[in-house]
This record gives sequence, C-alpha cells and structure tokens, in this order.
Amino acid sequence: MTTPRRRSLGRWLGFWIGASTALSLLVFTATAALVLYVDELRDAADDAAEVDDDGGAGEVDDDGPESIEFPTETLLAQVLVAFAIAAPIGLVLSIAGARWLTHRATARIDAVIAAAARMSAEDLGERLPVTGTGDELDALASALNALFARIDGGIAAQRQFAADASHELRSPLTVLSSTLEVARRRPRSPAEWEDLADRTLDEVRRMSALVEALLQLARASGGVKRTRVELMARLDGPVQRWAEAAARAEVKLVFTGPDELTAQVDPDALEIAVGNLVSNAVAYSPPGGTVTLQVHCEDQGIEVTVDDQGPGIPAGERERIFAPFVRATAPSADRTQGRAGLGLGLAIARRLVEGHAGTLSVGEAPGGGARFTIRLTRSTDPGFTVS
Repeated sequence: MTTPRRRSLGRWLGFWIGASTALSLLVFTATAALVLYVDELRDAADDAAEVDDDGGAGEVDDDGPESIEFPTETLLAQVLVAFAIAAPIGLVLSIAGARWLTHRATARIDAVIAAAARMSAEDLGERLPVTGTGDELDALASALNALFARIDGGIAAQRQFAADASHELRSPLTVLSSTLEVARRRPRSPAEWEDLADRTLDEVRRMSALVEALLQLARASGGVKRTRVELMARLDGPVQRWAEAAARAEVKLVFTGPDELTAQVDPDALEIAVGNLVSNAVAYSPPGGTVTLQVHCEDQGIEVTVDDQGPGIPAGERERIFAPFVRATAPSADRTQGRAGLGLGLAIARRLVEGHAGTLSVGEAPGGGARFTIRLTRSTDPGFTVS
C-alpha cells in the first residue's frame, strides 16, 4: 500500500498568493480603465454643452461635437502597457516572498513532525525543536514539550506503581505458597494445622488490606463529592475508633477543635485522609506517647494537624514519603494493624486532600516528632465553604 503524497503547504500558499496578486492587478487595471473612460466621456459631454450654450457663435467645426477627438484608446493602451510591465514583476515578487516565508514555516513544521514521529510509548524522551524566536511555532512546541514531559512522568509513575504493587502482592503469595508446601511434607497434628491456618490467614488478611488500599488509592484520583456537613460531629465516631486502636498500641490520642464547624467537603474522603495520618502517627509513636489531632477554623478555610512523638522525618525525605509504597522504618510500626506498613496511607491522604484543592505537608512538631498539616483554603476552590 503506497502512502499518498502529502501536499506542500508552501506550493499551495504560493499558488494562491500569486493568483490573488494577479487578480488584484487585473481588477485594478480594469477599474482604472473604466474610471478614465467615464471621465473622458464626461469631459466630452461638457465640451459639447458649452458649444450649445454659445448659440453657435464663433468658429465651429462643420462636423459638430462628434468631431471632437477622444484619447480613450490611447489611455487604455497606456494602462495595458503598465499592467503588462507591473504584472510579471508583482507576481514574481509575491510568489518569491510567499515561498520564502512558507519555506521557513514548513521547514520547522517538518522538523516538529519528524520529532513527533520518532516518539513512542516506550521512548518519550524525544522533544520538539524550539528555535528561540519566541513566535507561535515556538510557543506550540514548548507547550507540547511540557505536555510530553507530564505524560512521560505519568507513564513512569504508572510503571513504578505497577512494579511496586506486584512486588507487594507477590510477597504474601510467596509466603502462602511456601507455608503450604512445607505443611504437606509430613503428617501433622491438628494443633500444627491450626497454627498453619492462622499464619496463612494472617497473610490473606495482609493481602486483602493491600488490595483495599490500592482500590482506595485509585478512587482517590477520581475526585471528591462535596456535601455540607457538621464536620466536628462527623469526626466524633471515627475519632473514637482511632482512639481505641491507639490504646491497643499503648498510645494516647488527643482530639481538639471548635465546638461546631460546618464545611462543604467530602466527609468520607476527609475521614480516610485524616484516619491515615492518625494511623501513621500511632505507628511511629513510642509506647506511652501521645498523638494530637487538632482542627482549626480560619478565615482562609480549615487547617487539620496531626502531631506524633516519633523520630520525625528528615527534611530530605519529606516529599518522598508521599509516594506510593514508600515507608520509613521504625520498630513501633509493627504494632499496628490494617494499612500501617503498606506505604500507601500517606499517598492516599495526599490525593484525597488535593481532590479538595488543598495541600498536605509534613514538618516538625513543636514537641518533637512529625507534624502533618492539611490545609483546605477558600481561595483555591470556589466550591469550598466554611461557617
């Protein structure tokens, strides 16, 4: 199958500019000739009228007004000569100028097409050429390069996420497989089989928790649905559950905030985000430590802080920990159940907060440890309200 020959933009533009130039010269010539012809007719009519007004006095040509000589043919001939001289020059200049301009434009377009053709899903490192002139083609190439960079980053993140998720899911499956293989090597007592069943069940629960966390991470990227809720009353139930989980880890949870706070938010999404932060704080707090959850209502919006008394997070790691499957190492983290230790809680929390057009950051708590701060501001999202 042969590829159809691509029409040259330069040829088409040169042709139409030449044709329009020739048509413009022809119309100008015809208009000029018509104006001169009408003007000569008017002058001849005026001369004849003057003769009639004189009443035949003076010497009058026996042939009358019809004998007056009209230079129309001479003028038309001069106009045609001028057209014959100007038309070729105008056509050559217009076509040459059009070809020069279009060659510059089409050459850069061809370079952009060639660069785009070299790109593929496996290799998005190619970028469109930018000449630095600052014109529209440079602006288009720069915008497309930025788009390609975002796509490249997104694909790389997806690949890394798929690899990490596969690794995390493979670990409990490997444990399950090896446990069952060892169990079948010799006869065992009911007590031994019960112990193996318990260990297998633990791995199945861990895998289920991982799958649930992955689903939450996927849903967190799909946006939030806001409703007007009394936020403090909405958090009462979850705080009680978080406090009981913290008590089992020998950590105290302190919750403070205003008596009433009405906000236009997604309560389920915000509960998941805050719950992940609290679980993370409990996991990294020492036995006998305190986790403080505070809600502040400000003129700009809502600020939620979660402080722990753990080892804190180094400044160089404070952005990296929000990536999926990135987790710190702390012996106390093994005491908590659920999503703690999966490396997905902070990633889910950030995506849910960003779905509210807010921010989630981490710094140092006043008493040591880490402080996670959620900020939901009015200015960044017109649909967000606080009262």
